[in-house]
Amino acid sequence: MAQPPLTQPARLSRPQHERIHALVRLISEKRFPNATTFMRELEVDRRTILRDLDYLRDRMGVPIEYDASQRGYYLSGPAKNMPLLEMRESDLLWLFVGQHLLQQAGNDEMAHQVRKSFQRISNLFGSTISVRWEQLSAVLSSKTAGLGEADLQTFRAISEGLNRHLEIRFAYRKSAKAPVEHRQVQPLHSAFVNGQWYLFAFDLARKAARTFVFSRMDVVTVTGIPFDPAGLPAIPELLQHGFGVKYSDEMPTQVKLRVSSEIAHLIRERKWHLSEEITPCADGGLILDLKVNACRELTNWICSWGPMMEVLEPCELRETVARTLREAVEVYEK
Repeated sequence: MAQPPLTQPARLSRPQHERIHALVRLISEKRFPNATTFMRELEVDRRTILRDLDYLRDRMGVPIEYDASQRGYYLSGPAKNMPLLEMRESDLLWLFVGQHLLQQAGNDEMAHQVRKSFQRISNLFGSTISVRWEQLSAVLSSKTAGLGEADLQTFRAISEGLNRHLEIRFAYRKSAKAPVEHRQVQPLHSAFVNGQWYLFAFDLARKAARTFVFSRMDVVTVTGIPFDPAGLPAIPELLQHGFGVKYSDEMPTQVKLRVSSEIAHLIRERKWHLSEEITPCADGGLILDLKVNACRELTNWICSWGPMMEVLEPCELRETVARTLREAVEVYEK
């Protein structure tokens, strides 16, 4: 049976669409990946991988070659005739939701860039996609107080350093009254936490991981000096044990909190930490168990609930919260 022309391949299922694009990306990004690499990255069996590779070569004309000396695949030329990834109207809706929330993390310039990108993507689909920014903005919005500014140039420079594993240099001010310090770091991770962008990086002068606030950074420059992230702290894993942006490589502590019935429904409505466990009480309250690194952020959060949240364990945290609340009372009794 004659093969269909390369420009009109047989219709692919959505999962296969995504797999073949992922295969070409992996071959382009990695150094001679092989079937084992693809199986690990895409979580499919060898037969599926080999079938997809044959499809790319024979039906799509993608110049995928195998180098026996390197025991891996490579592209001997540009990948043309790749099928467009399908996008449904619902996909665009969720893209809008994600980008709409992302724009809350930056200033007006970043929000403008997000909107332009959304519009360019939606325009690619012409009349097949009818969703428009104005339509969605009329029915969906978000509001966050106390957002820190994330300068677009700073954001781009940090993103480049993170993606390409290049050291960055910048001026930093810890507080409004603190002197300007010049730092050179190896960027490891960035995160948007509680209305603020943070950079987690290995500080070369201090020889330790440090946390920086985007809005306190100035004149951020990508140095072009590469670094190997292997062996440096795995920040995402450490953050899982923290409460907010503070983290530690120490073992997390078991924290037990008694929550009154007045706010029990508010605690149930949100996921406060990955480790949390909730036990209902007979009086309508609950016990909240967390396995976290006890820190100032956790103390402040507990104090924000006043008498409606009580620390049962550990004793050190209970004493810290009690002392903080007494100091707060003293301010009003002067």
